[in-house]
Amino acid sequence: MLRAANLRRSGGTLLELLAVIFILSLLIALLLPAMQAAREAARRVKCQNNLRQWGVGIASYENTRGEFPPGHRMTSPKASFVPGVLPFVEQSQLRYDVNRDWDDPANAQAIATPLAILRCPTTPTGQRLDTSGGPLAAAGDYAPMHGVNAVYCDLAGWPHYTPPNDNGILIGQPVPVADVTDGLTQTILLVEDAGRPQLWRRGTMTTGIAENAGWADPNYEIALDGSDTLLTGGGQALGTCVMNCTNHNEAYSFHPGGANLLFADGAVRLVAETISPKVFAAICTRASHDVVQYGEF
Repeated sequence: MLRAANLRRSGGTLLELLAVIFILSLLIALLLPAMQAAREAARRVKCQNNLRQWGVGIASYENTRGEFPPGHRMTSPKASFVPGVLPFVEQSQLRYDVNRDWDDPANAQAIATPLAILRCPTTPTGQRLDTSGGPLAAAGDYAPMHGVNAVYCDLAGWPHYTPPNDNGILIGQPVPVADVTDGLTQTILLVEDAGRPQLWRRGTMTTGIAENAGWADPNYEIALDGSDTLLTGGGQALGTCVMNCTNHNEAYSFHPGGANLLFADGAVRLVAETISPKVFAAICTRASHDVVQYGEF
């Protein structure tokens, strides 16, 4: 009788242990999505703070010079917008010589230096180096949007006029505030184009290169071309998907459902990837006479 009682107690203990394991597993399964959502929310806020710092830096540049910095300079000294703004975002320690081309050997060490302020923490591939533009260059996740590409863009309902080249703000030459007639609150400065030089399509890294990822490369900028939603072709300039289809010179982020955009008034907004192509085209341009309501983006 004593032996049977002991066996019954052992059986009861095993069942209790299994019940505890089941309950713990259930709790973990319930809590894991919440924990992942909380981590992504923190990463998204960090990404937005990075963009806000660039907004403050660009505004300080504009207050000092009376105009926005060129988004890309294709004549010497060749560079993206980043080198000229470095002193305004407390990055002067890089010792980048703004009087030399970005790929001059004198700037080799500076351009190969990753900038945390240019990296979205949601991007899965961490620090990245690119050689597609020539020298070894550290990649960035925030690109200047120089407008709508009038040659390749065939978005639904756009354009309702024939836009000139470089119709955004951060273009090939300095733009004064007075030229932004669509309004600073409705015109983009920087967009996420994350993950370069790795080529990403709809959340999957594929073979190929998303070129010119180096933050000092004058070809670091992007324009709105549109993408094929199904990505049955090369991915760019093939359809009306304007966000998160491909990071090959298009708006792209790893945030679920949208991307962070920096507007010319310094505001940073997470804009849904379902935004109307026509509205997205409108906020890419500085003087297209669009009337865009705040709720549309």
